[in-house]
Amino acid sequence: MGMVAAPLASTFVALALIPVAFLFTHAYLSGRRGWKHHILSGTMAVAWDLSLSIFYMLYRTFGGQTDGSILTITPSMTTYFAVHGVIAVIVMVLEVLMLATGYLMWRKKKPSQWHASLTKPMIFLWFLAFLSGEVVYIVYYVL
Repeated sequence: MGMVAAPLASTFVALALIPVAFLFTHAYLSGRRGWKHHILSGTMAVAWDLSLSIFYMLYRTFGGQTDGSILTITPSMTTYFAVHGVIAVIVMVLEVLMLATGYLMWRKKKPSQWHASLTKPMIFLWFLAFLSGEVVYIVYYVL
């Protein structure tokens, strides 16, 4: 593939998502095991991830380029990016639903079956989107 200069926005997002992985892991485990600060780590993870995802999608949608770098985008890479993007949008919807159901649980002081049911698919899809984005970043810009 050959190394191409990494775009600043891509580097920022790739690095900024790493702490989100830790926050989501903490929120998931703490919710399952009754650890403290589940609400804080989950809310921080969702807010941080939504902010980064929306920023990056808007940046790319409105012409944010690769700072002079030109990647060779093959049809298979276009498909890969499309699938990655669809998964990311599904994750964003799930994150909003997690925030809403979490808020309702907090207000009503009782568990929500919806919140519990959405947790595993949201975490799985988030890590799928996260890792698939990180792999592309590493393959194109690091290796």
